[in-house]
Amino acid sequence: MGSFNKYYRIALFGAAVSLALQLVLFFSVDPFLASVISPLYPVWLILFVVGWRKELPRR
Repeated sequence: MGSFNKYYRIALFGAAVSLALQLVLFFSVDPFLASVISPLYPVWLILFVVGWRKELPRR
């Protein structure tokens, strides 16, 4: 697979930061405020799929 795709990095880092921020907001501030982060997960999934398609294009 060569070097690690930049889309993979962005998607995995973004998902990890979103999850950490959501957990911190859930326990320290307000559970309803933590739900604001939830719509970002499809964005990270889309970036992961874009990276997958760049890495392994159809022939």
